[in-house]
This record gives sequence, structure tokens and C-alpha cells, in this order.
Amino acid sequence: MNVFELRQKLIADYSSYIRSLIRIRDARVDALVKSCLDQGVLWPDPLIQLNPAFQYAGTIDDLVKAGLLHPECGRVFRAGKDKGEGKPLRLYQHQAEAISKARAGRNYVLTTGTGSGKSLAYIVPIVDHVLRQGTGRGIQAIVVYPMNALANSQFGELDKFLRLGYPDRKGPVTFARYTGQESDEERNAIVATPPDILLTNYVMLELILTRVYEKQLVKAAQGLRFLVLDELHTYRGRQGADVALLVRRAREFFGAKQLQVIGTSATLAGSGTYEEQQAEVAAVATVLFGAEVAPSDVIGETLQRATPERDPDDAAFREALRARLENPERTPPVAFRDFISDPLSSWIESTFGVVRDTSGRLRRRRPRSITGKDGAAVELSRLTGVGEDRAKRAIEEALLAGYTCERNPETGFPAFAFRLHQFISRGDTIYASVEEETARYLTLNRQQFVPGDRNKVLLPLVFCRECGQEYYCVRRVEDAEAGTVVYLPRELSDRSGSDDAKAGFLYFNTENPWRTGTEEELLKLPEDWVEDTNQGPRVKPSRKKNLPRAVIVGTDGKESMEGFQGHFLESPFRFCLHCRVSYDFRTTSDFGKLTSLGTEGRSTATTILSLATIRHLRKEQSLDPRARKLLSFTDNRQDASLQAGHFNDFVEIGLLRSALLKACTAAGPAGISHEVLTQRVFDALGLPFASFSKDPDLKFQAKIQTERAFRDVIGYRLYHDLRRGWRVTSPNLEQCGLLEINYLSLDELAKDADSWQKLHPALAGATPETRFAVSKTLLDFMRRELAVQVDYLDPAKQETIQQQSSQRLIAPWALDENEVLEHASTLYPRSSRQGDFGGNVFVTARSGLGLYLRRTGTFPDYHDRISTKEANEIIRQLLDTLRLAGLVEIVDEARNSDDVPGYRLPASAIVWCEGSGEKPFRDPIRVPGASEAGGRTNPFFVHFYRSMAAELAGFEAREHTAQVPYEDRLIREDRFRKAELPVLYCSPTMELGVDIAELNVVNMRNIPPTPANYAQRSGRAGRSGQPALVFSYCTTGSPHDQYFFKRPERMVSGEVTPPRLELANEDLVRAHLQAIWLAEANLSLGTSLRDLLDVAGNEPSLAILDSVRDALRRPQPRLAAQVRAERILATFAEDLKEADWYTPQWAEEVFKQIELNFEAACERWRNLCRAALAQQKTQNAIIMDMSRSPDERRQAERLRREAESQYKLLTETQNVLQSDFYSYRYFASEGFLPGYNFPRLPLSAYIPGRRTQQRDEFLSRPRFLAITEFGPRAVIYHEGSRYLINKAILPLGQDGPVFGQLKRCTACGYLHPVTNPPGPDLCENCQTSLDSLLTPMLRLQNVSTRRKDKINSDEEERLRLGYETQTGFRYAVYRGVKSHQTAIVRSSGTPLCQLNYGHAATLWRINLGWTRRADKNQFGFVLDIERGYWQRNDLMPDDDDIDQLTRRVERVIPYVEDRRNSLIIEPKTAQTPEVITSLAHALKNAIQVVYQLEDDELACELLPNGNAPRSILLYEAAEGGAGVLRRLLRDPQAFPLVAREALRLCHFNPDTGEDEGHAPGVSEVCEAACYDCLLSYSNQLVHRLLDRKAIRDILLDFQSAAVSIAPSAAPRSEHLAQLKRLCASRLEEAWLMFLEENNHHLPSSAQVFIEACKTRPDFFYEEHNAAIYVDGPPHEYPERRQRDLAQTEAMEDRGYVVIRFGANDDWAAIVKKYPTIFGGGK
Repeated sequence: MNVFELRQKLIADYSSYIRSLIRIRDARVDALVKSCLDQGVLWPDPLIQLNPAFQYAGTIDDLVKAGLLHPECGRVFRAGKDKGEGKPLRLYQHQAEAISKARAGRNYVLTTGTGSGKSLAYIVPIVDHVLRQGTGRGIQAIVVYPMNALANSQFGELDKFLRLGYPDRKGPVTFARYTGQESDEERNAIVATPPDILLTNYVMLELILTRVYEKQLVKAAQGLRFLVLDELHTYRGRQGADVALLVRRAREFFGAKQLQVIGTSATLAGSGTYEEQQAEVAAVATVLFGAEVAPSDVIGETLQRATPERDPDDAAFREALRARLENPERTPPVAFRDFISDPLSSWIESTFGVVRDTSGRLRRRRPRSITGKDGAAVELSRLTGVGEDRAKRAIEEALLAGYTCERNPETGFPAFAFRLHQFISRGDTIYASVEEETARYLTLNRQQFVPGDRNKVLLPLVFCRECGQEYYCVRRVEDAEAGTVVYLPRELSDRSGSDDAKAGFLYFNTENPWRTGTEEELLKLPEDWVEDTNQGPRVKPSRKKNLPRAVIVGTDGKESMEGFQGHFLESPFRFCLHCRVSYDFRTTSDFGKLTSLGTEGRSTATTILSLATIRHLRKEQSLDPRARKLLSFTDNRQDASLQAGHFNDFVEIGLLRSALLKACTAAGPAGISHEVLTQRVFDALGLPFASFSKDPDLKFQAKIQTERAFRDVIGYRLYHDLRRGWRVTSPNLEQCGLLEINYLSLDELAKDADSWQKLHPALAGATPETRFAVSKTLLDFMRRELAVQVDYLDPAKQETIQQQSSQRLIAPWALDENEVLEHASTLYPRSSRQGDFGGNVFVTARSGLGLYLRRTGTFPDYHDRISTKEANEIIRQLLDTLRLAGLVEIVDEARNSDDVPGYRLPASAIVWCEGSGEKPFRDPIRVPGASEAGGRTNPFFVHFYRSMAAELAGFEAREHTAQVPYEDRLIREDRFRKAELPVLYCSPTMELGVDIAELNVVNMRNIPPTPANYAQRSGRAGRSGQPALVFSYCTTGSPHDQYFFKRPERMVSGEVTPPRLELANEDLVRAHLQAIWLAEANLSLGTSLRDLLDVAGNEPSLAILDSVRDALRRPQPRLAAQVRAERILATFAEDLKEADWYTPQWAEEVFKQIELNFEAACERWRNLCRAALAQQKTQNAIIMDMSRSPDERRQAERLRREAESQYKLLTETQNVLQSDFYSYRYFASEGFLPGYNFPRLPLSAYIPGRRTQQRDEFLSRPRFLAITEFGPRAVIYHEGSRYLINKAILPLGQDGPVFGQLKRCTACGYLHPVTNPPGPDLCENCQTSLDSLLTPMLRLQNVSTRRKDKINSDEEERLRLGYETQTGFRYAVYRGVKSHQTAIVRSSGTPLCQLNYGHAATLWRINLGWTRRADKNQFGFVLDIERGYWQRNDLMPDDDDIDQLTRRVERVIPYVEDRRNSLIIEPKTAQTPEVITSLAHALKNAIQVVYQLEDDELACELLPNGNAPRSILLYEAAEGGAGVLRRLLRDPQAFPLVAREALRLCHFNPDTGEDEGHAPGVSEVCEAACYDCLLSYSNQLVHRLLDRKAIRDILLDFQSAAVSIAPSAAPRSEHLAQLKRLCASRLEEAWLMFLEENNHHLPSSAQVFIEACKTRPDFFYEEHNAAIYVDGPPHEYPERRQRDLAQTEAMEDRGYVVIRFGANDDWAAIVKKYPTIFGGGK
């Protein structure tokens, strides 16, 4: 396969598609776009990455002879054992070094590239050790993989080495895989007979250490010698910290005093020399392993050349190279020795493969392009004097020949193995200044101003789809107080507005100007906008508000007296001022009327590129059929689902339309009648029976019935595809001019004067041509409204079609089981009435059809004005006349003389004919004015339907994500391996380990988070050394994608910085200590919480079972756990010393609170369970209530079934480890046990099962994402379907749903939860007065969905509702003091800003409402508190109103809460909103680049809000965090380093401060901000505030600044003052002063209401769960004492520490009794 030709074909197809969507009238704009596309601006020169060869260091046998390995290793490790005895395995240098380190007992890390045989570097020493010690002595090595696929792959390798070639396949060393996917029988065998080597993952190792069932394995692993962590670079952030503590616990529980820990990783490359990089990796490994790793024990790759090294400055070499290239007929050598001796081969390896560093060590070359001004062809041309084209051709030929020539006789590998990396970006749009057409500035680079002139704004252009006239797409913002009007850029799809901000368009055209108030204007307006009066024609009063408004706009985008005269048109777009094409007022979307360069979205782009790939691969005869497939990656599960659905829908529609066109072409001018339509299309499809039949072996009558079922589905699809509301991104045959619908006898009827003579004069006096046009318009209207009399649209027939489809057909041809089939409508010539079926069509004089008939141009020979009465008469006469000709039928007779009949168009009257492909269908009703330029078809789709679509048979895509059940994933993997499934869209589940056989092409739908991810994904292609193509799609609005689009070599290089992790995270460490306790308690958590809680009875208590509570309270496990915990904590004691939450007594307190924390962890399950039971009970009552309507009872039945399904999901875990509610996984997600990569404290969405997939499930998301992803009426994507978040599963209290209250400081964003209104008056953080309460606050915990529809190819991006979210923060309190560290950033002694770091600060993400809402000052959403339904969003046209709300509704504000490491940056001097906003985005982007963070690992917000920002809030969005923000305080170089990168991102030279003007690869200067520096889709609302130049000096100061940490956190006095303000009595104040005077720990808070116990202690110590009651005289009464005693017992039962005393008690004795709570004092 010629990978270069394949790349050219993909780009050609993609370019053709993009060009087909664009029609531009302005010659300058058109030339700019064409020039950019011709230059490949959206698809720059691809990069070549040549895989280098690794240096060899002898064989296994050599190490055996040297005594380093056991003799049996020589028999075990042989290549080619499947073909006989085999040959000794050759070792690379790095493998030999690793074996030597292992033999010496060293911990070590191997960090090398993909394909370097890293696994052998630990498998060989492990096998050697077992051979020396003897097998059957328990588990001697555990290998931990981050993904099961890797364990599966390694299992196969071990099978090959340790079983193959031995009698009965019983080798000298035993091994087993224990990943949670084994059968019960396999699992029992492993526990009963533990292997020598255990392959597992970190979750299963966690379970081995905690589950009772695996106790035998823990015993078997005593004295464990080897623990291997594969793919070390993936252990970052919370997951890395969890694994680090897991390693320590494994060492502890396995009693492994001689444990060797080994890590393997992708190439880790920090800054500095190789030795400095080794030291950095060693430091990280030491933290991860819990044991020392010396820098010398970090092993990198040792490379060697395949060709002789030649000096390009050597004259003899240059001459040999020139001679090699001069003859264009000379081809690369075929023999291996000749090939590597070829001077061109040497030059290619030096250019693309390896280079020596300053120490002489060979390292990989950065990937490089062949073409382009800096390409290798230019260099080779300059070196040899041959032309660039010849140089390019020679390089490509040599690279391809490196695979096809003879293989290396020693290794069997190709001489060269390379990948071609193509980055592709979506077109955005054209931006123009507001000036005359011939002078305005034009650019494809989105920014705010014309470079060099901030008085000239740039606004986006969109173009009329009919004529290509350009319009500025703007929002007109009026400031009444200032008296100004400014035009701001907007997205075409964003039509949101308000009274003072109108979405619309600006029109400037000097050649064809619009002249307001003139006779010319009346002539140019749509006909139905003008009426005739006695004084002459005039604009209808109802249309005056829609007239273009004359404006004068300056270059600054503001209206003024000086500027350029133009017109503003408010959205929706009504008509084109240039070509006069007009649209019906009911057509509100502008997407079908206007286009931009970026009309194509990511989904369509990926589908087009995927189709092109598979089409061309299938034509490549040299390829193994198994290699004709595409693997595509995306980082979001829902995106994978969306893309698979988009692809399949596009293919199905394309095949059907292509078959219809083929059938029409074969039929000739006569066309196809309804009677034979489906048979002709069926024949034209020519699909194999197996491609649509459930049973491919059917014969005779069964086969005939299956084919009939398929033809019925085809019939429905064909008629359904005629409906109006066509797709723009995939226009149908009529839109492409390839299909013409004719009507039998219509021409004869139009010419028959007798049929018309008694009718209205407009009809009687019309020409045959006019009658034909009017009649055809009516028939087309009926057809497109599906007012067609045909079985396929008949509900009774459709039921049969659906049944037969379900029984006999398979996807994609089977009807979706939840698809709501559209029925035939009926047309009535009257207005609609109450009770009419909404699916019918009603036409009157005021309808679109009536307006069409009343237009002066419809009947050109009739000069009188047609009244509404006459128009109604004409409609009825038309229908009756067409009925007499058999062109319409009466399907519903008139019931009386005042009634009218209902009509349909009989399918038998329709003739389907081939069109020319030159003129598209135009609907004169919805598009009254035809374009003066004439309609235009889409050339890409014309060619696609004629030529390409027929090739799509058998094309299918599926998603492969963690959301897909494991069994289904295995089936899809197997089908993909064989290329039966040609396209697989996957999340990172396929990144590692899964065997997918031959693969030549990989796609990435977005740029991966890190180069390591990119290396793993791209490495799936070309694994056998064959040339491979990797193409990646870069979204325009993603800073991450665009950063690497401009710098692709940084992503392709595959080098990653060492992972960063923070062990001293309180929640994380607590979870591991609780896991230690669980192991010591010998307590089984069962499979579901039904094994732990009391679920008996109709109204279960859900209390902890007595046996479980006994285990929770036993002291011995706590003591034993504490001993183990102290030893483990000692391994990172230095980290703990710096943590303000840690004290020597902390671990003891954790174990004291085990019961309380266990109770709290059960609450989410309890809430879900109670909600399901309550819903079941409520709905059952409605069902049994005969006074309820049938609709109410049917809805109640559905809701009851849903509740029962939810309850079943909670209590019955079929697939244990895959279930979110498997006990151990559930407690991990709740934070009670270590969570690893599971979302901590997730928010779950219930997905109801479908008829063909009887499987209900919950999808989980991290709560900070879920507050918007699972927000009210949001849409989620799963398994080919869209689901609507229609319901909140409400947390229930005794009196119904539980709501809260909150105050948030408007000056700093600090949070004040209010349990006792009205709450505090002053902010605890900044002392500013607090505003009124936000109430009621709903803590969003779980939601429910209903299936909306099937994903189709209209979906470009996931539909994301815009929400206005706000974040507030609150510092943790430890020992009575707010926990946060402060640092001052100073430059030359001047304070620049203050950094406030809060470890595990409490953050609230508050959803204030939809961005598009009528009243911006009204917060929250309307919620039905009886059923939980969210009210629909009236401003979203796609939002249905199926969910009927009861009268019990309340407006609530949803929020989520979590603890995250956060950093607040407060400038020391007041800054403008422009500076703060720009600085925030620059620093966030820079931190992500410096520390290689994924985009969702770090979040940034402005405090207190974006309108008046004063500070910047950064928080680590991933639970646990990577410790990056803390590093900005602790590492003196960190903050300056980030500032340096921010300068670079903002196009400044960080060394000189010089403005470089633009990003690499861009020629246009960035004036204020562009998509290469600060702009992104996610920050569109603040684009006008972003200015890179405004922050240059600040960043330069930051770069040279010193960061000094303040000696303490928040002052104790400040916290004491806040507590005193909350005191309810003088006695409570006296207690506080006692604590203060004696230097005891202050309480965390005061007057906090504890919901579970219905009590409000006077004070509360959060870290100890200690409640303090300072009792006054009223508590001395006996009845009050009795009540207090009962309250104390209830609290203690839940694990709280209760300390109650009075004024006369000995306070000093009390604090002495509880030293861990109150501290030692003075």
C-alpha cells in the first residue's frame, strides 16, 4: 500500500466536500478561500516518523552462559517455537541492562518507545527467579497493568514462552490472569492453586487486599519478590497516588521485605541532559514505589543505526547522493545489504530517524515533513542540486522500499518502518473588517481586530446558500444609558438575544445596495411583504418590523454618523437582499439559509474521512483483507457513540439514495411507478441476503417473507426521505437535482380547459403552464408534508412493518425498536380546531399555501387582488379538480355541509424520475423568491450519489467504550480483528493491548491529552513494520487541539514528562486506611448493599445490619489496622509534615470514625433506593385510582416500571465487577475505599432498557462535569441513541425533597451554607456584606433519562445546552483554623500578586439556569417535586413537552459539592476585567502545557464572577489532583516557568519580551487575541475582553519574580471572630475565650445542623466528627436532660463524638480528657 497516495486521496475527498459547501459571490473573499484550500491551510504537510532500531546485546543463551540466567531460560525464551525448536531470543541493550539490574536486586524503571520489548525486561528476570527458587512456592511475582487488554496480551506471550514446547503444555513456571473477567471456575482454581506469576490490574490487586474471598491469595503471596507496574506514565494524579499507596500496602500485607519494584513506561523525557532526566524519573519512581530508585537504575533506550552514518558535509557523500538522485528512473535497491548501503537510505535515517546528542548518544529525531519550505525535500534539493519534486519523489520511494525490500536477515524486521502523520483542522469562517468590499481586510484567522489597528474590528462572514452574498454575522448590542450601539461577532447557530442585544446580520453591497423607503425597495421585497392600496403598493404593516434597518457603522463596529452605510437584518434571516430568495416566516433556523467555511462539523468531517479511508483501502488489492479497516479514537465516550451513530446513518441514507438514483436511471424517462418502486430499489441495492436478514440461511417462503419485510422498510424510508426539513450536511436527491417527482396526467389536466372553466377566474383564465405550476406546487406541498395515501405511512401497516422488521431484519436496515414512525397526514382546506390531530395539515388563505396563491406573481394573468375568501375558494377548487384527475383522494368525508373533506395524494399518482443534477428542487411556498442566480446543487453529493455511495455496502461502525458491556466489546473486537466490522470508534479502551491484527490506518477525532496517548494510539497502526497513516482532526475552538495543530511535532514525538502525583491528600489517604481496616475486620461487603443494609419489608429501614455494625465496632481490627497504617504513613512522612490536616493522632481518629464514614457512604444508595420505592408506591396509587385519566394511569405504569428497574439495578448485580453498584466499586466511588480511575462521588444517570436490549443501567460522571452534562433537559449519547435528562431523582427527607440555602460573597466568591436563616451578614473571608439567600438549593445527586431518538447524521457535535454556572469556594478547617497557604509573588521587591492555595477546599458548582433564558435575573429551573420532572426549555425548539408536570412545582437551583485542591491568584493592584480575564486564560493554558495536563484536569474561573473579576480561581478538576497547584507555591521556579510559557503562548519571546506576532506556521499578526493564544470556543462569551498585549508586562514580571510562602495560613484571630459572631449565648462565647486563652484547638464551625440526627450542636470539630454542647440552665430540667441523653446516644450510634457540659463543669478537665480534639494547650 502506498501510504502517500492514500493520504492524497483522503485529502482530495475531504477538500471536495468542503469546497462543495461554499458558494461565495465576492471575488476577493472567494479567491482567499480557494487560495487557502489550495495551499493546504487546513491540512498542512504531513510528518514522517521513522521508527529507529534498538541496539542488540547478545542473546538469552549468552546470559545463560555468563551465569546471569538459569539454564532453563535458554529453553523458555526462544523465537519461533511454534515452528520447531526455535532460535535463541535476541535481546536489546536496554533489556539486557534491565535483567542485570534485576539480578542485582535493584528497583528499576525502563522507559523506552513502543515496540521495544519492555515486557521481556521484567518477565525474563521473574522467570529466572522462579526457576532458581522452584515453582509452587506461592505467588512470587505480581504484574499490574492499567488495562485488562494488556494483561490479556501478556498472558498470550507467557503462554507462548512457558507452555509451548513443553509436554502437555505444562512448563516449568505457572502463571495466571486475574483481572475480574474470569469465570467462577477459573477464579476458584487460582485461589486454590496460586500461580508463580499473577497478571492483574490495580483494581483487582486492591480487591485481593480487601476482599475476604482472596485471603488465600494474600497468604500465597507472603514474601513476594517482584511487583511490576506496567505503563508507569499513566499513573498520574489521583490514580498515581492511589497506586503508590497500593504498592505500600502490598509490601505491608505480603510481608515483602525483599520486594523488587519494577516500572516500565513510554519514553519519559523531562528537561535537561539525559542524566538530569534520569534523576527526575528516579524521583517520581521513588515516590510511586515507596522505595528508593537510583538515577542510574532508570534505563533508557539505546538506539543503533540501520545504515552507515554519513556526514552530509562530506563532499564524497554528497556526490554519491547526487548521483543516486540524478537518474529519475533509478529505483531503490531490493536486496537488504544494497538498500542499507544506498547513500539515500543513510541520509533518510539521519533526517527522519536518529541524531546524536552532545554526549554522542543516539536519540530519536523530531518528526519532520517531506514537503514545505522547511521540509526534507528542500534540504535534499539544496544538498544535491536536484529539483524539489525529484527529491520528494525519491524520499517517498525510498521510505516505501524500506518495507518492501528484503528484510534484515538477522532480525526479520524491515529496513525502515515509518508512519505518516496528517493533522487536519476544521475550517472556521472568514473574518472581515467593516469597510468597502475592495478595501476591507480579510482573514481566516479568528481574532478581534485588524492586525496593527484596534480601531478596526473583525466580524465573521456568512454566505447566502443560493447566491453566495456575504453578510456579517453579528449581535447588535444597545446601551441605552450611554446611547451607543455596537456590533459584536456571534456564531450562526447562536440566535439568543434580548431587548438590548439582537442577533442578526449586516449587509453592505456597493454594487447592489438596498435602498430603504424607495420604490426600488418595494420591487425587491418578497411579494408577500407588499400589498396594493388605493395609493399604490406599500409594505404590509405586519412586515414593517422585519424590514432591513438602515445603519451607518464605523470600522470600530459601532454605529455613528461617519462610517459605512449598510443594513441590519434581525435573525431569523427572512430573505437575501441580493438575490431576493425568501423564506417562510415559520422557518426559524438560519442554518439552511446561510453557510460559512466551517459549516461542516467534526462528526461529518470524521464520517467523510472514515468513508474515504475504507473505500480506498478496499480497492487496495495488495492489502490483506483483514487490514482494510479503520480504528478511530476519541477521548469522550459520548463522542464515540455520537460518531458511530452519525456514520451508520450517513451510510444507510447514502446507500438508499444511491439505489433509488440507480433505479431511476435504469427506468429512463418513463420513471418508476409506486407499484414497482420498492422492488426496483431493492434490486438496485443488490445487498447480500446476510447483510439484512437475522438468519442468513433462510430459504423458500421464509426468505421471501424476509425480503418483503426489507422492501417494506425501504418503502417507508423512501417516502419519509421526501419530507420537508431536509438535511443540509447530507442533502437528499431532490436537493441535488438528481430526483424529479412527476404526477400522472397532471400535464393533461392543466391543458384541459373544460376542467377549469367553471372555477375562480384566476384558475379559469390561467395558462396551462400556470395551472401546472400551481397544481404541482400543491401536490409537492402535500407530498413533502407526507399527506400521501400509501401503506408505508398507514399506522396499521406500520405496526406490521415494525413487527416484521424486528423479527427478520438486522441493523442498520431494521427499524429502530423505539423509532416513532411518521404516519401519513391528511390535508384539510380549513383552519385547525380544538381536538384536531396535530399531525394533520390545515391550509387556509393565511397558511403558507394561501399566501403563495395570493401573491401577484402566482397568477400573472390575473390582475385583481385575491382576497382571503377567494384564496380559500381556490384551494378547495384546486383539490376538487385534482381529485377528478385521480391526483388526490378524499380519505375523510365531510361530516356536514359546514365541514370539509380530508385529502391525500395517492402514491399511485407519483412518478419517480432521474434528474440532471444541475438544478435543485425549490419550494415556492417556503422559498417564495427564487434566486436570481438560479439554484445550485452540491457537486460533492451529486458525485457521491452517482458514483461513491454504491460502494458503501457492508460499511458499518460501532462504538467501543467502557459504557459498552464487556461481552459486547469482545464481540466487536473479534469482528474488527477480521475486518467484518470495518470502522471502530473508541475511547482509550483500545489504546493498549487489544489484539486487532493487521492495521494500517488510525484516526483521532480529537488531539489526545498527551504525547504518550498519541504514541499508543498511533502505534496501533503499522505494528508489523508496514507504512501506516495516522490522521488527526483538530477542532478549531479547542486551544489544546489548535496548539498541537500548529506544533504537531510536539505531539507526534511521543515524549512525555514524568507523571506527577501528590500523596498527602487527606481524602485519598483516609480511603486507603479504611481499606486496611476492612482487610483486618475480615468483613465481606457482598455483591450489593442489600447484603449490608436491612431491605426487608415494604418500607425497609435500610439500617446497617447488626452483624455488619458489630464488625464496624470491634476494637481489635481498628488497633491492628492502625499498626499497619502507621508503618505505611511513615514511608511518606516528609510529605505529611507539610500537610496542615495531618497530626500524629490523625490515623487513630480515622479508625474511630469508621462507622460514621461507612454510614455516610451508604447514603447515596439509600437515597436512590428510597426514591425508587417512593416512586413505585406513588405511581401504584395513581394506577389504582380510577378517578385518574387513562393517560395519567398509563404514565404511572411507565414510571412504576422505571422505579422497579432502578430498584433491581441497585439490588441485583448480574455482572459484578462491571456494575456501578457492586459493593466494593460503590464504596470506592463514595470515597470510603480507594477509587483509582472511578469517578469519586459520581452523579448517576438512569438509562432505561430498550426492547431489543433488555438492560437498564446507570451511567456515572464526575459530579463537576455532571452538573452540566446531566443538567436539566440535557442530551446524552449512548449506544447509538440520544437520551434526554428529563428527571431528577430527588433526595427525600421525612417531608419530601430536601433543599438547602446558601449565601455566596459577591466580592470574593466565598461560600456560606445556611442552615439557620438568615445566616451571616458578613463574608468570613473578606468581611464584605453578604447579599440575600440563594434558595432553594437542590444538591443534584442522580438523574433519570428517557430515550429521545436515534443518533443521525444531522448531529455534528453533541448537543450541549448552555448553562450559566458559578463556582464558590470554602477553605477546609483543621484544628480550628482555616486551611490555606499563602505566597507572595514579588518582582524587585514589589508585590505583584498573592497566591492562596487551599488543600481540599470545598467547591460548589452551581447551575443558575440556561444561558438562553428569558429573564437573566431569575435563577434555577422549574421542578415537579412530585414526579421529579424538569420543565422544558421554551427557548429550545427541539425540546419536547412529553413529560407532563403536576401542580406541585418549585423553582430550584441545582448544585454539586466536592473538595478540590485550589489556587486563587489575587493581583495586588486593581486590574481591569480585560487584564484579569486574559491573565486567567493565559496561565491556565500555560500550566497545561508545562505539566502536560489534560484539558479537563485543570479548571479556571473568575471570582467573584466574569463581569467584575478580581481574582482567578484555578482548581484541579481531577479528584486527588496531580499536586501541580501546590507546586506553584512550593517550587520557586514553577510560577516563573508557567509565566514564561504563557509569554510564549501569547506570541512573545520570553527572553527578550519581543512581540513575535503570531504562532508557528502562521503569517498573520495577532493584534489582541486569536485561536492560537487566548481564544477558544469555551470562552466565547469573553472574547472581547481577551488581549495578549495587555498582560505582556505582567507576565514578564511574573517570569522574573520570586515566590515566597507566608509563614502561616489564615489568622487564628480571624477564625475566632467568625465563631464568636455565630454564638447563640454568652456561655458559648466564654467557652471560646477559654479555648483561645489556653491555646487549644478552635472548633471548625458553629451552629451547624446535622440532618441525619436532626440536631444543631453549639460547635463542631469537622476532622474529628465531634459535636460540642455547652449547656445552659434550661438543660438542667429532667425532661430536657432525658431528651439530651437520647440525642447523645443517637449521635454516638452514628459514630459522632459527643461532648456535653455546662457552665459549672471543670472545663480544663474536659479538654484534658480529649487531647486529640482540643490539643495540648499552653
